Amino acid sequence: MTEEKIPVIIDTDPGDDDAVAILWVLANPRFDVKACTVGYGNAGAEKCVCNMLRILEVAGRTDIPVYAGAHRPLLGRAENAAWIHGEDGLGDAGFPLPDTQPAPGYAPVEMIRHAKESKEPVTLLCLSPVTNVALAYLLDPTFKNHVREVLIMGGAVRVPGNASPGASANLKNDPWAAQIVYRSGMRVVQLGLDTCNKMTELDEDWAVLEAAQTQVTDFIIRMLRFRREQAVRVITDQAGNVRRLSQAEEMPDHAGGIGLNDVAATAYLIEPDWFKTREVYVDIDADSLCPGRTVPDMHGLWGKAPNTRLAYDVDGRAAVERLVRDLIAFHPVGSRVY
Repeated sequence: MTEEKIPVIIDTDPGDDDAVAILWVLANPRFDVKACTVGYGNAGAEKCVCNMLRILEVAGRTDIPVYAGAHRPLLGRAENAAWIHGEDGLGDAGFPLPDTQPAPGYAPVEMIRHAKESKEPVTLLCLSPVTNVALAYLLDPTFKNHVREVLIMGGAVRVPGNASPGASANLKNDPWAAQIVYRSGMRVVQLGLDTCNKMTELDEDWAVLEAAQTQVTDFIIRMLRFRREQAVRVITDQAGNVRRLSQAEEMPDHAGGIGLNDVAATAYLIEPDWFKTREVYVDIDADSLCPGRTVPDMHGLWGKAPNTRLAYDVDGRAAVERLVRDLIAFHPVGSRVY
């Protein structure tokens, strides 16, 4: 008897870490990716759409529709992380333009349609600011009835934020959308920096991938060269001095390698048992010193039922080793050489 595939919609802002996370999903035949909805974040929205098309071409999966969506947060302006992803989002590796085009339609609308047309409730794998998901819910609140769970790469509880002292980048980029999604009634799984910081792709992992010399691994190695060797963040300290922080200085938790945050969300999709979680009510502080900060009610002081499965620990080594094995074994038919 054939095992039923798990229907998934990927909401993303590729992003080199998004690319690796998405390729890991596509390397696993258990998942039926219905669509990829694209917004802004790691780069501008147009660049992110272009990158999503490239990823699907590398994976030989141009049958999956790509829909352009929100190009900015519900309020305010979009920010990017070019310092670590490169100006184009994929490490400024000089990849050619994709041969394919995005599908017609607006991402939040198409997200609703694909969810409703699915025989089983869909899992939303959210690797970006959740603006598209919030818009889908606002357009049609019954959308939530067709969603099994929302896996959100974002949040920070026991660790500092990476975009402000208390907030992660994805939720800081649109705290109002995050607040809508967490309050929507959809089942949220928060896969934030508490687990991302415990998943390090070591230099020896990259050596194994590089030695494989497949079309998929060659694309990944080339794309990540910028992050691994050149990424530098420029900051101004309290004394007004301009400083340059290397990727190793910026992310000391990942000594001996790098941390691809979006991979944590895919890891949960692939094997939830790698994670330790707790059911808790979580809200988003949208108007504070740290907009986008996740606020968990650990002691039930608000008297509200849990709305979030909060991941706070992970067997990061097991997940990364599986990631490496799956990517090396991925030999897609019809893959475009980048």
